[in-house]
Amino acid sequence: MLKRLMSFVMAFGLSVWLLPGLAYSGDDDAIRRGLQEHLRPSHMEAANPALEGYVFKPGAVLVLQAERASAKKLRVIQANTKSPPFHVRDYAEVTVGPDGSIKAGPGDFTLPKGTRLSVLELTVEKDRVRVFTHTLAPVPLPDGKTAYGCTEFVFPLDATVRDRGDVATVTAQINRVLSLSTNG
Repeated sequence: MLKRLMSFVMAFGLSVWLLPGLAYSGDDDAIRRGLQEHLRPSHMEAANPALEGYVFKPGAVLVLQAERASAKKLRVIQANTKSPPFHVRDYAEVTVGPDGSIKAGPGDFTLPKGTRLSVLELTVEKDRVRVFTHTLAPVPLPDGKTAYGCTEFVFPLDATVRDRGDVATVTAQINRVLSLSTNG
């Protein structure tokens, strides 16, 4: 009897743990595919210190249409002398509301409107789209130096938009803040 009760409790517990993930029926794959065509990732140089941050394989180029977007300085480290240098994934987070409002997290500096950005990565999650960007050119800093900037733009994903796989609505939300450059 105890064995049956334990089996029932384990089966019930496992179903409670697994069912919420199975109940999710959104079409984020359609959104991901649509956005990947629109926001092709770029590849930047990290191994050569003289070219650090240079985009050698450009993908989509975006133009920042908003003020107050923070960025963190590009950081490249090398774990030891035998390993290659790599980009530290340290981005300033900027959350963009459905109305285009911006909530900028802490960063090392602020990007001016019109800054050209390359897409490094795009992720579509159950509740948001994340666009990881890198300035196409070094940005002048207040101290007279320049630095490449890294910003993660987060676009909350409405459940009805996600469930419909509505790429056009998500693209329109992104384009309010990051418009696709027409001249690369």
